[in-house]
Amino acid sequence: MRRALLGLVAALFLVLPSPGARAEGNATPKLDGEIKGLIDRIDPARIQTNIEKLATFQNRNACSQNLAPNPGVDNGTKGILASQDWVKAQFAANKGLKVAFASYFHANCPTSLTQNVVAWLPGKKHPERLVVIGGHLDSRSFGVLDTDPTTANLLSIAGAQSGTRTQENAPAGDDAGAQTTLVLEAARALSRGSFDNTIVFISFSGEEQGLFGSADPAVPGRLAEITGIPNAKVVAMLNNDISGGDNLANTGDDFSAFRLYSAGTPRERGSRAPDGTTDNTSPARGLMRFIATFGVPFVDGFSMRPVLREDRPGRGSDQTSFINNGVPAVRFIESHECSSSPVDNKGCTIGADGLCTAANLSPFAALPRTDPRHNCLHTNFVCAPTDSPLSSCTGTSTVIPKTRVCANDDERAHGIDLPATFGSQKFLNEGCVDDTPGIANPFHNFQRQHVPNDRPENPTADYEARIAKVMSATLASLARAPNAPVDFAAAGNATSGVRVTFNAAPGDKVEKFIVAARATNENFHRGRVRVEGTNAFVTPAQLGFAPGEPFFISVSALGDGNHESLFAYPEFRCDATACVIPAGALAITASK
Repeated sequence: MRRALLGLVAALFLVLPSPGARAEGNATPKLDGEIKGLIDRIDPARIQTNIEKLATFQNRNACSQNLAPNPGVDNGTKGILASQDWVKAQFAANKGLKVAFASYFHANCPTSLTQNVVAWLPGKKHPERLVVIGGHLDSRSFGVLDTDPTTANLLSIAGAQSGTRTQENAPAGDDAGAQTTLVLEAARALSRGSFDNTIVFISFSGEEQGLFGSADPAVPGRLAEITGIPNAKVVAMLNNDISGGDNLANTGDDFSAFRLYSAGTPRERGSRAPDGTTDNTSPARGLMRFIATFGVPFVDGFSMRPVLREDRPGRGSDQTSFINNGVPAVRFIESHECSSSPVDNKGCTIGADGLCTAANLSPFAALPRTDPRHNCLHTNFVCAPTDSPLSSCTGTSTVIPKTRVCANDDERAHGIDLPATFGSQKFLNEGCVDDTPGIANPFHNFQRQHVPNDRPENPTADYEARIAKVMSATLASLARAPNAPVDFAAAGNATSGVRVTFNAAPGDKVEKFIVAARATNENFHRGRVRVEGTNAFVTPAQLGFAPGEPFFISVSALGDGNHESLFAYPEFRCDATACVIPAGALAITASK
């Protein structure tokens, strides 16, 4: 009998967890009430006023130095340099912010002065830890290098009658007035607060020709040079691009949500790369979860629509530059864009080969031609070969004829009905220039992206203010949080439990942590357990899982005021047999 009892004790010893940190309950995230007070200062009326102000610079093309009378000295009232003077002044009006121009090399206009505007609120405890918000200021018209201030050239190409109203060539209300004003509002709101880490606000240029502007500060060490902060390193980057809530493309519930793009491993970048899956891990997806936990809840009735890829198929924005350098970065964007590109709204449709198919129609394509949203499909201004090399030209086309004036009332309202087809479905209309005497906007039946029709009256300021609040709350939460734990490891399995070990990040005195897990078919954490110390055993039941159900697991640090860090990367994937780092998870800059 004694032998039997000894054997039972020995067996129990094998299966019981060894001593370690105490695990406590299901730990609910805590929101900082002071952050709510800060973001409530974000003002939709000021957002609208500033979008309208930015349109007065007529064309903010990154290469529009030619619109400044004496570049770098007298930047005048038109073009990118004049607009950057204004943006810098807006940043500088906020007490506590430091501001600088940061020049960079732009391959498309190598002899021009090209620069970003960078502002920063120095951290009180860890100034070397940078959390970055950005949005590009530069705009474009039909031609990516068109620096004309007005539409006079375009009207001439189309054959519009004399007296047709000229207007700003690239006013860029939604792309990029919205993202610029959002960054300015975030700076105004957060500059009144105090933070452990440094918050950096960047107004990029050079995005439209290939992310030249953001590529510069994304390089390790470059922001340390710009800010003068020794050993400065970016913890996370939030990018917003086309965040204004276009009032034609978006309707109803579209104004209650935003899209958030976050790359996996490998990054879903190519035009045919399928969307990612929840059974994947990446630093950007960790940032996505942080936003859902410490950004979105600050704004009632507003939600995130996660898109598991780096950006729309084959497209990109300034978050890409930071991901290229190993920084967790994501993109905020409105629910629908008034764009002629089918992938911008539809995303990826999988073909028979398992890749995104080229036969990918915008949801607006199914609408009748009489629906105003169908105008979002109207394609770019195209010049005939004899018109080259006018700067307004975008090249030639075998599908789209040379843009002309509208021939009748139907075309004025709905554009030209072209006989082009894509596969078996008709998809292509073309805008035409409305040269009716007295018409306010001759380009009104074109798309609203990269065209003169991207007007300052198109965005919805209340909607943009809500995205600004989510982004600002996320920034503030990150700026008051410790760094993610380091040396994270998980051993065990999803049946009997998992032993997690880790350390607080260098420079952090943290004793409490959150162990959290999410199912392999879910984006967000199902269970959260608070632990003390750096060695803990957690069971599937504590994390909200049935024995054997696979999950991803990681740990965050809980600092002063219950401010929580990002979760340690990489997550471990646990199934019924073991916990392992997923294959490819460490190749965070790899792409497909």
